[in-house]
Amino acid sequence: MKNIFRFIKNLILFRLEYLTCFKRKFEYFGEKSMIHYPSMISNFKDISIGNNTTILANSRIQIFNYLTGDKAKVTIGNNCYFGFHLSILAGGSISIGNDVLIASNVLITSENHGTDPESSIPYMNQNLECKNVIIGDGCWIGEKASILPGVTIGEKSIVGTNSVVTKSIPPFSIAAGIPARVIKKYNFENHRWEKI
Repeated sequence: MKNIFRFIKNLILFRLEYLTCFKRKFEYFGEKSMIHYPSMISNFKDISIGNNTTILANSRIQIFNYLTGDKAKVTIGNNCYFGFHLSILAGGSISIGNDVLIASNVLITSENHGTDPESSIPYMNQNLECKNVIIGDGCWIGEKASILPGVTIGEKSIVGTNSVVTKSIPPFSIAAGIPARVIKKYNFENHRWEKI
């Protein structure tokens, strides 16, 4: 029984030590923010996370400045919540506003491999094509959605489950599908969502 308690105590101490060390590696890591272990994070100095933001386990945040020669950054605001298995892949900068809710298994990417079939270079080694991504304040991104390079999602918009967002979405809109299209907009005069 003593060994079990010792193991639990050591595990808790290790986790606290790990999180403290983890927090120090970021350029800015806000108060009461947490990234659950295990997660894969690269280029800590180019990542900034606001206050009271949670990223659940098995997430991946990678910035590819070493491949592009750019100075891309990932900026996450205050009071955000990200589900399990988040993937953020940054060739261009990715900016996520405040109060954003992102479900599990979501991909946000600002890069894509080159796609020149005539090149002798395999796709995985071709130059990355990069475009910035912006997700506005108060957005909600549904389970298994993919946000692709060059997209801006306007304030308080909703992206449906399994959607693939290839084009920008205006504020106060609901978008769904593959590729995602706007299916509803909020009407502030009637105080309701209306079909497009």
